[in-house]
Amino acid sequence: MIEEIGCGKINLALAITGRRDDGYHDIDTIFQSIGLHDVIRLEEADEFLLTCSNSALACDETNLAYKAYKALLPYRRGPKGVRIHIEKNIPVAAGLAGGSTDCAAVLRGLNRLWRLGLTTEELCRIGASIGADVPFCICGGTMRGRGIGEILTPLPPLPPRPVLIAHPPVPVYTGKAYSLFDTTPRLQGIAVDEAAKAVEAADFEGLEAHMGNTFEELVIPDVPMIESCRAMLRRQGLRPLMAGSGPTVFALVPPSASADDIYRAVAAEAKDRGIDVYISSLVEGNGEPYEENDGI
Repeated sequence: MIEEIGCGKINLALAITGRRDDGYHDIDTIFQSIGLHDVIRLEEADEFLLTCSNSALACDETNLAYKAYKALLPYRRGPKGVRIHIEKNIPVAAGLAGGSTDCAAVLRGLNRLWRLGLTTEELCRIGASIGADVPFCICGGTMRGRGIGEILTPLPPLPPRPVLIAHPPVPVYTGKAYSLFDTTPRLQGIAVDEAAKAVEAADFEGLEAHMGNTFEELVIPDVPMIESCRAMLRRQGLRPLMAGSGPTVFALVPPSASADDIYRAVAAEAKDRGIDVYISSLVEGNGEPYEENDGI
């Protein structure tokens, strides 16, 4: 049996920079892996079977893990049966790359299980054909992403600062969120260059000063619960930001504060609202994650 860890991701800065002729959008972003993770187990079997601990997640051809399996079939000369199980901890449709990181883990895992010998670059190329976030999820860590997110430049790893995450029970559909960009004039600029410089200097104060996400301006007016999550984190003295295109909000916890105390305070406030709260950490990649509390 092969086991892979699929770390979630947040975007420390995210700017939509334009719409492409193919209908996709160009972005400039800083990806960051977090310790909140799924566990993917793969083993040889007589036929293909995909299962998941979360019954709400479809295990059919729409699942990115299934698409990863299909993408590697042409490279496999022997028996093609495999059993894949996803132990799901990352919330679904949250903007934390849960589907992409499972896809990346299956690509890495099948490469090992089937001894395909594909390089990281080759896996990233295959992954990019499945989803824009998949190449980053294959590598993990801290990276600047351009294009649709598949053009990656490594940045120095950040120290394992605690991260508080709030996930409200509301859907945000990525396609619709991007389409709002095409009809919204005079969007606020996001200082991705300055945020990247702060990352390179491990300057968390400078990073927080320049963090931003174009999706906040597009999505929050129609999804007030996202603003409720932001307000909860602000009441604890934190600076919240949408984690990606989805409804999840995160905040870095400063060294002067107790991450556990803040987690308990936010979780108590969120419990009656159906908001899941997690405490995690920045991590360098897809190795063994730091410990974190489960959502409540």
